[in-house]
Amino acid sequence: MLRIALIPLYVDYYEKVVPGIESTKLALIDKARAAIGEHHSVTVFDRVTDVRSARGARQRLLESHFDCLIVLPLVATFSQLSDELVQGWSKPLLLLSALAGSQIPPAMSMSKVVAESQSFGSQAVANGWMRLGIRFQALHVSLDSAEGAFAVRQWLAVQGAVLHLPKLRMGLFGEPFEGMTDIHLPADEFRRHTGATVVPIPMSRVHAAMDAVPAAELREFEASLRKQFAWGAFSAVEKEYSLRAALAILRLVGDERLDCAAFNSHGADGLQSPKLGLMAALGVTLATTHGCPVSEVGDLCTAFALWLGRRLGGACYYTELDSAYMSKRVWLLLNSGEYDLNWLRPGRRPRLIQNSNFAGVNGRGASVCAPLREGPATILNFTPTPCGPRPYRIQFCEGRILKRWHSEIGVGTACFELRGDARRTYERWLNAGPVHHSATSPGHLGRAISLFCESVGWTVLEIRADTD
Repeated sequence: MLRIALIPLYVDYYEKVVPGIESTKLALIDKARAAIGEHHSVTVFDRVTDVRSARGARQRLLESHFDCLIVLPLVATFSQLSDELVQGWSKPLLLLSALAGSQIPPAMSMSKVVAESQSFGSQAVANGWMRLGIRFQALHVSLDSAEGAFAVRQWLAVQGAVLHLPKLRMGLFGEPFEGMTDIHLPADEFRRHTGATVVPIPMSRVHAAMDAVPAAELREFEASLRKQFAWGAFSAVEKEYSLRAALAILRLVGDERLDCAAFNSHGADGLQSPKLGLMAALGVTLATTHGCPVSEVGDLCTAFALWLGRRLGGACYYTELDSAYMSKRVWLLLNSGEYDLNWLRPGRRPRLIQNSNFAGVNGRGASVCAPLREGPATILNFTPTPCGPRPYRIQFCEGRILKRWHSEIGVGTACFELRGDARRTYERWLNAGPVHHSATSPGHLGRAISLFCESVGWTVLEIRADTD
């Protein structure tokens, strides 16, 4: 939750042109408050109407502990007021400009233009801040539209992610898959650049937490899952160890206060260990669903991508981009049984079945098979760039999740429709040098990803082909 200061600007000079516009303009404050939503703490200041009130608002701003400032010009206003207001402010700043309509009316009058326009005020404010060297972002949206509210909330989601980054706690369960150098995220360098902490969790702790689960808790857990999932066939050992591993992951995530994590089900401590001996996809899925996105094979790079995608889009899907078959405009997305139930397609009951990819000494493990909700989506890929001008990069590709999916594969799959030719776009994706896993999240998030990267000093790269 962010602490937001919302400050409206208003001068009465233009009431001489259009008497009585004040009440109409004041309604914009309520619209802005509604667009922000209920998930943040919002303080609405009295209108800034002159230099004196601007200085008073500025003093209150600097004495309080707000996370970000939203300035709302209610009518054409004078930049002297906004210049005074933001002196000394160094945190996120949004210039919120209200769009009156999406079509130019067939008949216009000067009084209508003056009454409904903020353009003079918003441009004057922006010019003043530019001259002062103030960093800000501007949104020009209809405040009472779904699109306008989405834009405002997405901007706030970015600010929340930026502010949380230095406090980020990333868990590493076990060691990364041996030989997969592309998934490595050097912890000391990442902490030096961001403040984020990588928390090592030896697999011995997972094994101990599995052993410590009481039989009664195990039975209750299974009963709750049977209400949520369509249940497949498992051996008694496979079922028990899947449930124990899931509870252990959830407990350790809570104990370590993790924001995201990377688990490695493979190797001597994973699939080949009698203390685990199967894929922990169920635990990965439930931790992700409950708010701590988890990747596999110890891939901390993709754990971070999942965290950011979930912060910006509300859900995340651990993704392998399968390139063996491509339709003209479609990529096939799949994984090894990990899922986020927050992205479940409406009306579908997820299946809990044996993992279709890997087998260990105790079986394959319980995995989720279900389709993703249709609609706009974004694939994002995070990597260090030690030879680049900036330390990290996010490349992304916007598209759409289609209705079609492949349940026969036995995991959650998706057909991702692109704007251009799929093969050419994939070549550009490869040329950028991605990590071999990605995160996919709902919505077109390119603008938000770009703003995040700009805010933290990283490179951002949009991958797309020229449309046919």
